[in-house]
Amino acid sequence: MKTKLTYFGHACFMLTNGDVSMIFDPFLTGNTWDVAKKEDIKCQYIFVSHGHDDHYGDTDFIAKANDALVISTAEVAGKAAEAGCRTHAMHLGGKYDFEFGSIRLVPAFHGAGVPGGHAAGCSLISLVTSFTLLATQHSLAT
Repeated sequence: MKTKLTYFGHACFMLTNGDVSMIFDPFLTGNTWDVAKKEDIKCQYIFVSHGHDDHYGDTDFIAKANDALVISTAEVAGKAAEAGCRTHAMHLGGKYDFEFGSIRLVPAFHGAGVPGGHAAGCSLISLVTSFTLLATQHSLAT
């Protein structure tokens, strides 16, 4: 079975394979692409790379609406848990085998976004196995 990749703009995308869907960095509300609404997302898993608003985005709403599992660093998973979401906390370098495959957290860094600022320590969720990618262009108009 092929996997469908749906890109929503910025860092937000979804992988779907059969009945399993996972969204990454669900920043939909306020996203300049404006191609999907948080109410339209149906998924079982949410991966959040770090806690900036343009990555954490609509995590709480989507997680609660779908009873989806939020997977991220301990700190981000803690934020989601405080909001009433189901979570699976991981640490950098850690690997876990889920029903869809394995993920490992690896370090990633990006600038603070302000002159003189320091790099923000982030994590990137990497290595989703048991999924093969089929890239598709997303459009609600079709």
